[in-house]
Amino acid sequence: MFRSARFKLTIVYCLVFFSIFWLFSAGLYVWMDRSLGEGYISKVQNQQVEQAGDIAFNGKTAETVTVAGDVAQRQLKKVLIVLNVGMLAVVPVIAWLLTERTLRPIEKTYNKQKQFVSDASHELRTPLTIMQGELDVALKKPRSPQEYRLTLKSTREEVGRLHELTEVLLFVAKSNQTQTGIYGTDKVDINDTLTEVTSRLSLLAKNKSLELSFIPPTANLLVNGSRTALNQLFTNLVDNAIKFTPKKGKVVVSTEPSDKSIIVSITDTGIGMSNDVASQAFERFYRADTARSQSGFGLGLSICKIIAEQHGGTIKLKSNPDKGTTVTVILPRVS
Repeated sequence: MFRSARFKLTIVYCLVFFSIFWLFSAGLYVWMDRSLGEGYISKVQNQQVEQAGDIAFNGKTAETVTVAGDVAQRQLKKVLIVLNVGMLAVVPVIAWLLTERTLRPIEKTYNKQKQFVSDASHELRTPLTIMQGELDVALKKPRSPQEYRLTLKSTREEVGRLHELTEVLLFVAKSNQTQTGIYGTDKVDINDTLTEVTSRLSLLAKNKSLELSFIPPTANLLVNGSRTALNQLFTNLVDNAIKFTPKKGKVVVSTEPSDKSIIVSITDTGIGMSNDVASQAFERFYRADTARSQSGFGLGLSICKIIAEQHGGTIKLKSNPDKGTTVTVILPRVS
């Protein structure tokens, strides 16, 4: 599709460039033709009279001027022909390069959208297939109330999974419609947000025999944005750290304020990941082999990246296999 569009756009660019250059060449030639005619002879005559005084501007001088004008006009014609022939070779190359530059971001966006639709379809297909299979088995022959109850319970779990996935997909689709500004400009204290998140997830950490710690600084750390969205950002990150840290491990949440930014770090002593996996961790629906045993859709870190960027911040990940992971979020600070 894009190859065909590239050829068509190249032809359009060529026609535009050739039309402009041909019109310029024709206009220049016509102008020079008129300039080197009778008007040109009169100008030369007047200039010679001014310079030579009473010396007449005879016919021989006029003939010389006319010949010079013809020579200059023929020379201009040759130059224009050579330039137009050269443009026949140069313009298509320039048009092809411009077309590639024009279509590159469009093709990149299209491929990302196509991949997103493909991945979303795959994630939606799995629970639907499970639901259809269990219902088909249940309807093949009469079952006991307990068996029907188990089938309905399993189906309800898959419906819940579909509902959760739909909410996530709607969030991602909404974020694709704009780059910034969807969260408003409320002042949010990061200390309060992190305290709330760590308190809420402390039971989850305790059930895994993990140490979850956060010591808020005394100064207020304010950012412009949405309390709900930032809560989701840090909930996803802390939940991930707990999920991939074995028993007796540690998850530490810390902040480092500066004049213009707030740096929030979530460090764990979990399973970690290789550099190749870490470089793809923020891609949508990407799940490493070590993460496939855990529940989720592979969208958690992608959503975190969206929220951080739409708050004017950045998010980075540094990890070592079997040594743990540190995720750093940098947000612009307001006074």
